[in-house]
Amino acid sequence: MPFEWPTADEMMYRVARLRRLVALAVMVPVIVLFVAASIDPISLPADRATLAAVAMAVLVVGHIALFPNVTLETISLSLSVSFLVISVPWIKAVAQWAPAEHASAALVILIVFAVALTGVVMAILQIGLNALVYAGPALRLRLKTTLFVPCSPTVAHRQCAMQPQTRRGRVLTGQADEDGFFDVAVVAPHHSDPEQPDHPLIVKLVAKVLESTPEHHDVMMVLQNGSVTVTSQRFTAVDGGCQIAVSDMPGDFTLGMHAMFWLTDQQADNLTETTDVIIGQEARANGLAHGVSLLSVAGTLLSPQTPVVDRAK
Repeated sequence: MPFEWPTADEMMYRVARLRRLVALAVMVPVIVLFVAASIDPISLPADRATLAAVAMAVLVVGHIALFPNVTLETISLSLSVSFLVISVPWIKAVAQWAPAEHASAALVILIVFAVALTGVVMAILQIGLNALVYAGPALRLRLKTTLFVPCSPTVAHRQCAMQPQTRRGRVLTGQADEDGFFDVAVVAPHHSDPEQPDHPLIVKLVAKVLESTPEHHDVMMVLQNGSVTVTSQRFTAVDGGCQIAVSDMPGDFTLGMHAMFWLTDQQADNLTETTDVIIGQEARANGLAHGVSLLSVAGTLLSPQTPVVDRAK
């Protein structure tokens, strides 16, 4: 899915939904900067550290607003740029080694090299973090979230509950067999199919409704790797609408995956994607946004590819 500039509503939603990621990505450089300022106040005065911290916060928020589906890149950006900022005094010191008439040119060259090195460090950190996320055994921890919707529980149940032979946004389900199992296909627009890079990835699984009443809906989902996830939804009438409570028990989440799920508030984003249809809200969920990253954009700019004439074939 190509990059798309977000609307004002989408930007506000992304920052609000990814508030935990924003807090983490801002907290790390702020701590690094002020620790460095306290250790060496001459090279990094408190006022400059404060200004750098504000700039880092703006950079992180801007990155999340433009690239909402690259969580690890956001964290890597925060870490790598933090080290770039605290290394500026050292860069200036090294530039002074050059003859006086060439000191300014040496400083510019060193800064360019430092920025390029920051990009390399960012990519390496992202690879390392990605390995950590999927490392370790699966932990069966329950994930919970709630969301208010201005509609009746009946409407919320009909729109949100996964059932056979329905289509809800990017989720399509098939007919149930004699045992109650039915096929489910979920389009992931921010991921590309490895075999067809020009097409979005379609995740396929099998599901079965365990129990369904007007007040709750329980579904078991079996992924292609054999792991089982159980999702329970509760629909409670409240003043002005319905309170939807979702509880998931994933069968293949590692500790890192749980952390990622929590940082991105993924449950609430999935629920928002569905409930926006009910209230007539313009689609804003991160699950529907592009998966373009800052590094991929930089790679395209630095190393553009020649268009392939017969790509459509």
